[in-house]
Amino acid sequence: MAITSNSVQNNQNRSGNLNTNAAKRTYRTNGGMLNIREGETLKGVVSDIHGNRITISLDDGSSFSGTLPEASQYSIGQKAAFQITSLEGGTIYMKAVSQAYVLGMEDTVEQALEEAGLPKSPRNLEVVRSLLENQQSISKQNIMDSLKLCARYPQADVNTVISMKRLGMPMDAASVTQFDNYQNQTHQLLYRMNSLTDSVNDLLLNLVKENPSIARYAAGEVLNIALDSIPSLEEFNLTAMRPTGNAEAGVAGAGAELLTENGDKLSPEADNGLSSETSDGLPSGTDPASGRTGETASSPFARMRQLLTNMTDRASATKPSAAESASFIPEQAGHILSTDERSELAAIMEKFSADEESRSLLKDGTLTAREILTAIKDALPSLSDEDLHGLLDTKGFGKLVKGQFLSGWTLSPEGLKEENGIERLYGKMQEQLSELSSLNRMFATRPAGESIVNTTADMQQNMEFMKMLNEQFTYLQLPMKLSEQNAHGDLYVMTRKNALKKSKDNLKVLLHLEMDSLGILDIHITKEHTNISTTFFVEKDAARKLLEKNADLLKDAINKQGYSFTSEFAAKQKDIDLVHDFMEQDSPAPIGSVTRYNFDLRA
Repeated sequence: MAITSNSVQNNQNRSGNLNTNAAKRTYRTNGGMLNIREGETLKGVVSDIHGNRITISLDDGSSFSGTLPEASQYSIGQKAAFQITSLEGGTIYMKAVSQAYVLGMEDTVEQALEEAGLPKSPRNLEVVRSLLENQQSISKQNIMDSLKLCARYPQADVNTVISMKRLGMPMDAASVTQFDNYQNQTHQLLYRMNSLTDSVNDLLLNLVKENPSIARYAAGEVLNIALDSIPSLEEFNLTAMRPTGNAEAGVAGAGAELLTENGDKLSPEADNGLSSETSDGLPSGTDPASGRTGETASSPFARMRQLLTNMTDRASATKPSAAESASFIPEQAGHILSTDERSELAAIMEKFSADEESRSLLKDGTLTAREILTAIKDALPSLSDEDLHGLLDTKGFGKLVKGQFLSGWTLSPEGLKEENGIERLYGKMQEQLSELSSLNRMFATRPAGESIVNTTADMQQNMEFMKMLNEQFTYLQLPMKLSEQNAHGDLYVMTRKNALKKSKDNLKVLLHLEMDSLGILDIHITKEHTNISTTFFVEKDAARKLLEKNADLLKDAINKQGYSFTSEFAAKQKDIDLVHDFMEQDSPAPIGSVTRYNFDLRA
């Protein structure tokens, strides 16, 4: 039972002696009685908080509500105690007891289920536990509503469902799954791209073994989709320079001498200028207020990205495996295929291509995947079943198809500079995924076909969830194409869109990068007018030393643009929490543990 009037009040300063021997008085409530006396201490669990309104569930199962100025200092589930200071008329005066004892989470969870008349099943315990962690009411009604909601998504993590409900996010099976992926850091589109392209090649190989005619049709459709992509700036420049090519194409210059971990200078490269970005330092084509394209201007954040790109490539180039492909851009056969794979593919193509010069360029690696696959697509109708089987069975063909798709679904540092580059990337990716989905439904009963359909659907849902996030926040996945590797990135603008509309001079950004050479980096950037500060949270000690050695280069480059720049370095200690580090906060970079639930606040 609960007293719903305002007659229960907190009055810690009320004068008068407490009479612990005073007679008890009875107060009627809706459906019961509350017997109390002056000086008595009421102990119970905080079961609900709304503003200054607090509800206390007593040990005997009854409950009362009242106004408490410091109600916000309490946590739902906390065991609290209040001493009755006076009983006058119909009003109860009380004060909070500072030494209130604390009830552990599990005891609170079990007590809440007992009061709600619900069994202590594992699922029920998990739901109430999640309500407490999310600072939600553990009233009987809210527990019942939450159980019904979680029952709609039996495969989902309970905390995911409760968190989405608290945040007021649209919920269906797809969005719940994607929220769980993002929260658990398993959302990377780049890894799904790898899985999808592998499944496409597996399907073609299986089809050619079963029915060459169907395989020929499917291969033609796959190549049509893969080739329907916008060439990167590097690829465009390379093919425009035919026949000689350019061994250095696609490598972004730092405009300064880079230092190794030991302090040795690396050779300087030509400065190709600052990238175009929004006035808030976001990638070109991203308006922080709307998530759409906008006017671009030079930004100090371009220098930071430029320096990181070069350092990443330099670190990657020190690996033995990078030696052979170092002189090729990612779209070239020399980058995608080994010498043996190029020779094997050239030998297969000799059976149906009379272009000796092209086969020679294939062998030396200068042809692009687009050029090779276009020639293969044109030759498909005339290929014999045997030659088709031989072609689809080569590692080179499969790797070129994979490379062509990934090239169209990733952004190079130069691509990030292009106006509307990110918008075009996701628009084209969505279009190609839709075409793949339509094609692959024909083969969904086959194991490889089922995998393609599922992965394609997951990628589409992933991008839809990203779009939903962007309705309130600025967040983007950045599948990046560096000269020696593809890398996953996340761009979180920690300042909410409504705040950015009011003031674009203050901006907080978190750039999360996952790279083989430098490891995982969380770069927290704060811009306040002309002051820019960065904190690098670094996973690898070697990467930290490399960044520290080159920090002055970044500082000088940004200072020259009229900004005051500072930086610091720290060890990365935790993954990004989508809710607590991004959606619910406007500042701190993710470091250290986040205490979501603490019962000992008042002890």
